[in-house]
Amino acid sequence: MFNKHYGKTMILRLLALLLAAALCAGAAGAEASDPFFAQFENITWTFASGAGGWSTDLWILPDGTFCGEFHDSEMGELADEYPDGTVYLCSFNGRLSFTEQADENTWKIRVDKLSAFHAQGETLIADGIRYVYTDAYGVTEGDEFLLFRPGTPMDRLTGEMQFWTHLFDDMDHPADELQNWFMYSEANDSGFVGLSNGGAGVSLANPWEDLTAEQLREVTGRSVTLPEGAENAVYRWNGMDCLAEVQFSWMNGEYCFRSQPASPAGGHLADISGMYFTWEHEESVTVGGCPGSIAQAQSGAGDWVERCLWYDEAAEITYSLSVAAADLDGLDLAAVAEQLCLPAEG
Repeated sequence: MFNKHYGKTMILRLLALLLAAALCAGAAGAEASDPFFAQFENITWTFASGAGGWSTDLWILPDGTFCGEFHDSEMGELADEYPDGTVYLCSFNGRLSFTEQADENTWKIRVDKLSAFHAQGETLIADGIRYVYTDAYGVTEGDEFLLFRPGTPMDRLTGEMQFWTHLFDDMDHPADELQNWFMYSEANDSGFVGLSNGGAGVSLANPWEDLTAEQLREVTGRSVTLPEGAENAVYRWNGMDCLAEVQFSWMNGEYCFRSQPASPAGGHLADISGMYFTWEHEESVTVGGCPGSIAQAQSGAGDWVERCLWYDEAAEITYSLSVAAADLDGLDLAAVAEQLCLPAEG
């Protein structure tokens, strides 16, 4: 039998979602796409406890603007004028900015602007339900979120963070790493799990597949030779972007090597490293006779990060090699890059 309380709530939530979509369209002006935020275009971020009829959902647009809606159904809050209960709502939009990359798994983003469509406290009674417009639960202007990528070890997250990931809801099969993107605000104690718009439990933001070294060589047609003494090597393949990756530890540093069939656009070499630091001390180098560049940055965790990009014109392949370590003095990253994968021009 159709539950009229449930039906009315779902209709209202649908209207709120449509309003949120309209706010998204209004928030996305003529601003240029930002590579950092563009990767989240197909992601819905949800903050919910899993108990009760409430959640906050938001969507991030490629230019860093966002929109969302909060809803909370309280059918026990009733009176003669609204016998079917109360629903709290908020449709909102705003703008995010990238603050810094704290480490290889963590970024910081800030809520620069936040506005709601209705004034807080505004009420409406219709069809036996009281609708109360409230604030955007879990999001505040000026707040800073920690953003964790899929694959982050769960022991890197505090107990409060782990609760909001819902990865321990199934205690028989606890996860040891994040399966999806996760965004956490300590100030609000709110955690948003990023899932693809295509369905719950599937993340388009994590298309990586773990392979063996031989499997990655078969997929790419290229071998990777790690430095002597390298440890903890992980080989991965992103079929959506034809992006190969090898992570390894060596000489007190954490390295990430990537390759992708990609040509420079407009004379600019694409940064395929997956890092979004503010790079400094950039200089030109050659790797096996191929043109490239090296730059450094300091992470929010205090480590130094160095990144080398180069392009093999003969094979039309772009490469990157990055390293994070407490001290990079004396490291010749271009020389390490030449050991990993000899370019066709070399």
